[in-house]
Amino acid sequence: PTNHLDMEAVFWLEDYLASWKKILLFVSHSQDFMNGVCTHLIRLNEHTKQLDYYTGNYDAYVKERKVRDEDQQRRYDAEQRDIAEIKDFIARFGHGTVKMVRQAQSRQKLLDKKLEAGLTPKPVADAVWDFSFPDPGELPPPVLMVQNVSFRYNDAAPWLFRNVEFGIDLESRIALVGPNGAGKSTFV
Repeated sequence: PTNHLDMEAVFWLEDYLASWKKILLFVSHSQDFMNGVCTHLIRLNEHTKQLDYYTGNYDAYVKERKVRDEDQQRRYDAEQRDIAEIKDFIARFGHGTVKMVRQAQSRQKLLDKKLEAGLTPKPVADAVWDFSFPDPGELPPPVLMVQNVSFRYNDAAPWLFRNVEFGIDLESRIALVGPNGAGKSTFV
């Protein structure tokens, strides 16, 4: 809900929705916004194709999800160890004395029950994105030069900007800020 809002509007919306007394369901990529507004989170788990429910804001979700993932990994590891031990026992003693064969058959039944009941799925980590950009090398400043740029929608409209001049070099890190409707997107 915040993609096209200026910062003042985002803060207002966050305060307004944080005190909203009715149900509110929204999709957001802003962790700060979710921290200020959410009391519960629902994660669409891309691996299990199910919904996972969490109580609290975004920071609480991150902590709880880590705990759940670690618990799932421990259960998965324990089940895999148990299965390996049972299979090893069956392989070693399935062809020995009558007593050992019976024990191996009993362990096979135990293994079959475990498998039938369902095993803990192996946790799958979310994809990690790694972007790398090649070094452009040295370019002489200015890399981009803007001179005498003006804009208005028509002759009767006021100027959104007039006679703008600036230069950008490789060390520049620029944020274009202003309220909604000021002409930021038009300028770019």
